[in-house]
Amino acid sequence: MSLIRCQASRRLLCLLPVLPLILLCGSCSDFWVSNSSTATLIVSPPAVLLKAAVAPATTGDTFTLSATATTVGGTSSDVTSTATWTSSSPTNVAVASGVITAAATGGVAATITASSGGETGSCAVFTYTGTTPTAINVTYTLPTGVTASTIPLGTTFNVFAQASPSLNLVTNQDITSYVQWTLTSNTAGATISTTGQVTVPSTATIGSFTVNAIATFGSSVSPSTLTGSTTFTVI
Repeated sequence: MSLIRCQASRRLLCLLPVLPLILLCGSCSDFWVSNSSTATLIVSPPAVLLKAAVAPATTGDTFTLSATATTVGGTSSDVTSTATWTSSSPTNVAVASGVITAAATGGVAATITASSGGETGSCAVFTYTGTTPTAINVTYTLPTGVTASTIPLGTTFNVFAQASPSLNLVTNQDITSYVQWTLTSNTAGATISTTGQVTVPSTATIGSFTVNAIATFGSSVSPSTLTGSTTFTVI
């Protein structure tokens, strides 16, 4: 019995140097996460403009979103059919298995959310009436004395997207929150947020970059995208 106790004591002593590390790792929630656990969930596209119903119809266009889950180990899979879908305004924009349907009211905003594996992803939806726009205009606000061709290093400014000729009988309807913002020809090192805020860091190189606003007009029959662009030059 004393020999067994002695062996157990030696084992405990061997563990003492690494015990703090074990406790530290155990307190970190990510330490025990499996590679098969869901890390991110992306809903595509991130924003949709959906045409509302025209009377006497009570439902408008429908459009199918997709949900892609990526695990901690980096494996991606389509979870559109198995995710749980919800709408922040189900009476205006319904959702079922990723299919969104507009009701009869234009000018309504809704957030569609997909949940799977403990993670969520979302899509911003805006309903509209009238004909689908033919162009997207990108406008901007700049600091006093600054022009699109004379952007100083360290500048932050906002860009906006407008639908032309109109949406919901509103000329140049603001759709800034319902487009996907991207940058091309980005030699200046600028960045853009999902809300349209452009940042030119003080460490950027001199050059030009183009801001793109990509609008997705959802339809089960004839979905389409429009892109509006504006180029800026860093000096």
